[in-house]
Amino acid sequence: MAGLAERFLLGIATEKEIALLHEWYDTADKEEIELVFTPQPETADAVGKRLFGELQLVIQEEQQETNHRRMALTRRWIAAASVILVVFFAGKYFWNAKRSTKPERSVAQVTKPGNDLPPGSNKARLLLGDGSVIDLADAKNGTIRHEAGARIDKKDGQLIYDVSKGKEASKGADGSREDEASAMNTIQTPRGGQYEVILADGTKVWLNSASSLSYPTTFTGKNRQVLLKGEAYFEVAEDKNKPFNVSVGDVQVDVLGTHFDIMAYEDENAINTTLLAGAVRVTRIGMGSRVLAANQEASMDRYSGSLSVNEVDAEEAVAWKDGFFEFEGASIETVMRQLARWYDVDVEYEGKTDHHFRGMISRSSNVSEVFRKLELTGEVHFSMEGKKIIVKR
Repeated sequence: MAGLAERFLLGIATEKEIALLHEWYDTADKEEIELVFTPQPETADAVGKRLFGELQLVIQEEQQETNHRRMALTRRWIAAASVILVVFFAGKYFWNAKRSTKPERSVAQVTKPGNDLPPGSNKARLLLGDGSVIDLADAKNGTIRHEAGARIDKKDGQLIYDVSKGKEASKGADGSREDEASAMNTIQTPRGGQYEVILADGTKVWLNSASSLSYPTTFTGKNRQVLLKGEAYFEVAEDKNKPFNVSVGDVQVDVLGTHFDIMAYEDENAINTTLLAGAVRVTRIGMGSRVLAANQEASMDRYSGSLSVNEVDAEEAVAWKDGFFEFEGASIETVMRQLARWYDVDVEYEGKTDHHFRGMISRSSNVSEVFRKLELTGEVHFSMEGKKIIVKR
C-alpha cells in the first residue's frame, strides 16, 4: 500500500491503482486518517522527504481549483495516501531503532490524560428583542417563536427565520399580537458550542464556539447589517439593492453575495476575513479599505491597526465548519486556542518549542484522541487536571 501511495502522490498511479486506494480509504479507520503530520527529520529518510515535497506541490495546485467539491475529494485521497506513507516511514524508523544499539528519540510518546472530555456540540442561546432568552439546546424542533414579522424555527442545530408570512401581524408565545417592526435578536454560542442560522433574507451563517451574532428579524432598511463577535462563516444571499454588512469592532465587511469567513476572537492577534468566492470590501474604519478576491485574506493587526492582504488556502479557514481542525504551519499556541474554545478548557504551558503543526483532526474526536495525535509529532505532551490542560514542550 505504501508503494501505491507513492505512485499516487507522484501522479503516475493507474485508474485501477487509484480505485484500490479509494477502496482502502473507505474501509480504513477514519480516526487514523484524519490527521496527517509531516514526520520529523529523524523519522524519515530522503525518500520520505521527497514524497512529502510532492504532496505539498499537489496541495498548492489544489488551492487554485475553484470547484470546492473537487477540492474536497482531492484532499480526501491525499490524506489517505499521506497516512499510508506516515505509517510506513514511522514503522521503518521504529524497526531501525529497535535494531540499533544507539539510543534513539521516539517518534511519539503519548501521554494519556487522566480523564477525558467530549467534543463540542450544537449549543447556543437566543436573546430575543423583548429581553427573553431561549436555550436552543433544550428547545424542541419546530416553531419556537413568532417575533416582529418573522417565524423562528429550530431544526437540528439550525435556527431559521421565515418571513413568508411577514405581512401578517406576529404573535407572541401567549398568542398576543406584536409590533411588525423588525427587532434585534442575538444568538450566542458558548465555548464548546456551535450553531447555524438562516437569516430572514436567506443568508446562511455558521457560528463557531464562543461567538455571537446580532441581527434584525427582518431586513427593512437600505442595508442588511449584522454584528459579529468571535468567528462565523457566511454564505450571503445576493440582493444588489440591499448590500450586506458585517461589523466587527473597527472592521466592516461589505458584500453583495459571496462566501467568506471572519475570525475575530479577542484572544487572537488579528481580525481575519477570508474569502472563498465572490468579492468583499474590508474596511478599517478611518484607515482605508481593501477589496478581496477568492483565496485572499485581509488581516487587521489588533496592535498596530494595519490592514494587509495575503493569498491563502481559504479552505483551511473554514475547515471548522466542515468538522475539522486544519493546521498549516500553526504554532502550538494557535492550536491550543482553537482546542480551548471547542473543548471548553483552560491551557497552561511548560517549556517552549518553535515547532509548527500541519494536519487535520476531526472535531468530533474526544480531547484525549486529539492529544494522542498531536503527540505523534514528538514535540509536545499533554496532561489534564480537570478542565485544565498542561502543555509540556
